Amino acid sequence: MAKNKALGRGLDILIPTFNTGDGTQQEMPVKNIDIYSIKPNPYQPRREFTRDEMLELAQSIKEKGLITPITVTEINGEYILIAGERRLRACKQLNMNTIPVYFRDIESKDELLELALIENVQRENLNPIEEAMAYRALIERYGLSQENIAEHIGKKRSTITNSLRLLKLPREIRESLISAEITSGHARAILAAENHNTMIKVWRQIIKKGLSVREAEKLTQKSLADTKRSATTAATGAAPRDPVILKLESAFQQALGTKVRIKHRHPGGNIDISYYSSEDLERILEIIETGSHEIK
Repeated sequence: MAKNKALGRGLDILIPTFNTGDGTQQEMPVKNIDIYSIKPNPYQPRREFTRDEMLELAQSIKEKGLITPITVTEINGEYILIAGERRLRACKQLNMNTIPVYFRDIESKDELLELALIENVQRENLNPIEEAMAYRALIERYGLSQENIAEHIGKKRSTITNSLRLLKLPREIRESLISAEITSGHARAILAAENHNTMIKVWRQIIKKGLSVREAEKLTQKSLADTKRSATTAATGAAPRDPVILKLESAFQQALGTKVRIKHRHPGGNIDISYYSSEDLERILEIIETGSHEIK
């Protein structure tokens, strides 16, 4: 599949080359063009550019010049940015009139998204939500599986799965993650909660108390246990469930990232593990087989 091969080439695909005639490849020459004649890539996955990082980049360019040219394509007489959004913005901040560029031919508008994703994902310029949305775009637009993406960008498939799960967070929590108010580790701890209200409750406590990831995980486990205990008592009028069993359920849920129910009957019982897709089942099996799960 052509697009898969392009993704596999990684950042090299962003630098156009030509055949010299003797069997070697050489970079295409760099040209300087009017900086304000370049239109943004409409499929740029990155949306957040912090003031501090832009000031730092602009200062670096002012002192050392633009070391890596940006990459553009020409469509219907217009220059469209392929890669180098941050560099372009920084050069505009410095009131530069021209900017060095590589020109690259593309086959379709979809390729604009593909190339922008390669640069942003592999250079790690995306925040966690943008990264998750980039993976989802690769799946929905190009029909890639999580396994395909993992192979192309050199990450574990479980990393891709965990990233995509962040999109299930309530909007307020996604925005908190984008602004770096919480980390991806906090977000995964919150995801262990089973419903919107519990997630919001845990998130607010994390912010208010400045909890670490480990503390957030414990808080989620406690909130889940309290919620289950209240629901069971309200629905059946029965006595609260054994706190030891509830604690074990919470531990399983945190480790596997999904709903787990333990039905204990002396001398044995059942453990029910929920999964929501074939890929989710594969993720759970991978965690069980390796005996570990990622916590960042």
